[in-house]
Amino acid sequence: MSLLIAGVRRWGLILALGIPLRPVLAGVPHGESSELESKAAAAAPSDAPLTWTQVGADARYVFARPAHLDGKGWLRFALAIGVGASLYLVRDEARDFAQDHGSESADQILDRARLMSRTATPLLASAGFYLAGAAGDSAYRKETAVLLLENLGYAAAITGVAQRVVATERPRRGDDIDFFGGREGHSVSGDVVIATSILAPVIDRHLQTDQDDGKGVRFWKRFGAAALYGTAGLVALQRVNADAHWLPDVYLGYVCGLGVGKLLVDSHRGGREWREEPRARRVEVTMTTAGLRILWR
Repeated sequence: MSLLIAGVRRWGLILALGIPLRPVLAGVPHGESSELESKAAAAAPSDAPLTWTQVGADARYVFARPAHLDGKGWLRFALAIGVGASLYLVRDEARDFAQDHGSESADQILDRARLMSRTATPLLASAGFYLAGAAGDSAYRKETAVLLLENLGYAAAITGVAQRVVATERPRRGDDIDFFGGREGHSVSGDVVIATSILAPVIDRHLQTDQDDGKGVRFWKRFGAAALYGTAGLVALQRVNADAHWLPDVYLGYVCGLGVGKLLVDSHRGGREWREEPRARRVEVTMTTAGLRILWR
């Protein structure tokens, strides 16, 4: 298990540093590698103009989004907040479990995974995408670089406000909760926000499977996405394991960084409609004369 976690962590950090396609291509057969390269080249145009006007439009989309949610949107929003609030009911039990079941080997793995939460990580990822875009004349990759910076900035701003609205003491110091005016707010984990600010711009734009992807390409895209999600999850576990944050703190940090990133991707694509478009399915289930047929693709 420790080897598996270490492998996920390693791949997550590699992918996070702005090279989501190159490590993937290293393990794909030549024909499918060429196919993916062609798609990357074809995707060179950006989804939206790379201008300051667009940056302002992105900010309006992110911060004004609650005013434009439909019924499903409000349901998702309420569910996300509700889960975070409910975790306060079990935060003591979660802390006790983490402290009672820690080990030196697990501590080492989690501490190394925390590299993803360093501010330098999204900055290096952004620089990597920009340089790759400049080298390959790809506005699409340059756009990813911009989105990474926007995600980090906007999510950090939301985190700063949230930490002043609800301020919780670090577990190692106490269990007080202050509303409005706490001097040291830790209600949303900044480390987790930084780690998850990488996810949506990379995964939603570079690691989504397409209908015409080969099996190898689909596998590596999914593996890369899982590695990124998993490494960010290890950062959250590390903060709880280190007695630095409560369980709801890291959950809300994950939701904040990932949610802002998805909003930014939607902003550049004109809304959420693109998420409803058909993509390659992992499992195909059909009825046959012999019974139920399940095909893993």
